[in-house]
Amino acid sequence: MEEKYPIVWQGLLALKNDSAAVQLHFVSGNNVLAHRSLPPLEGGAPLRIAQRMRLEASQLEGVARRMMVESDYCLLLALPCGRDQEDVLSQTLLLKGGFITYLQQKQAAGIINVPNPGSNQPAYVVQIFPPCEFSESHLSRLAPDLLNSISSISPHIMIVIASV
Repeated sequence: MEEKYPIVWQGLLALKNDSAAVQLHFVSGNNVLAHRSLPPLEGGAPLRIAQRMRLEASQLEGVARRMMVESDYCLLLALPCGRDQEDVLSQTLLLKGGFITYLQQKQAAGIINVPNPGSNQPAYVVQIFPPCEFSESHLSRLAPDLLNSISSISPHIMIVIASV
């Protein structure tokens, strides 16, 4: 799996008072966007969700439009990770409870606006989708083998990064 879907980032995903350790696997699009918009791996800050976007057709159409041009987006899959099997299990529960269940109850995706270094103007938007019709349809189209191998064993979050 890691040869076809390499890990581009590993760290903490944070929302309110919850955080979970995740690995982000590159699925499709422009992986330069991931390297430019995600915190540095060395002592990097968590990826903190600050806003929500409703999972409504008008919002999702905008994301889907961006995903038509390969250079305009980066699609990643976040999976729980940890130091050992026990830690992975606890991160899995944190990801499921603190993120997936929360976003599904709110019928929302998480949003993180990322400025260029030294600027306050958003340069990238990182959108974090819980399993939902939108994310599953994109994953099944772009990475059916990956979706089949993880859907039964691990909670997962689809992440779309685009420049603003």
